[in-house]
Amino acid sequence: MEKVASRYAQALFEFACESNKVDLWQQQMRLVQQVFQQDPQIGDFFSHIRVEANQKKKVFKEIFSSRIDRDIVNFFCLLIDKRRVNQFIEIAKEFHILCNQSNGIKEGVVYSTRLLDSIEIKGIEESISQKMKLNVELTNKLDPQLLSGVRVVVDDIVMDGSLKNKIDSLRHELLKGSR
Repeated sequence: MEKVASRYAQALFEFACESNKVDLWQQQMRLVQQVFQQDPQIGDFFSHIRVEANQKKKVFKEIFSSRIDRDIVNFFCLLIDKRRVNQFIEIAKEFHILCNQSNGIKEGVVYSTRLLDSIEIKGIEESISQKMKLNVELTNKLDPQLLSGVRVVVDDIVMDGSLKNKIDSLRHELLKGSR
């Protein structure tokens, strides 16, 4: 299934490049993705086999046609026709990755004990970007085991400023010293 999502994402990305709308479509795909992720019933509606394709298209156009590009609307209608709406989230993620790669942006995750606001995430992104000498875009995920602080993972690089890491390091040093 991932291959199918990758193919659709790749086709959309190539079309976005040809149309010089990569950044715009990335924002718009993110908007639709957020709507689908916030309310799983929306995805259920568009994936339901008993709802006719024309009805799904009509509802999608009513919701999004004033907020997103006509080509993205048409792309979603294609997903409806091909019965691939259930893969939309994965397609959107793959598309996002392709857009970031073309813009020289590395994706990563910042783990924290609470959800960080956009200002905190931007500050961490700027700090990590300077240290790594590249553009970094971070997604916030919760990890209550950290106790406090944050852990940032970009590719295979881990920057751990959490209290849990500091306690583990101290424990390791104490055990090493007692041998």
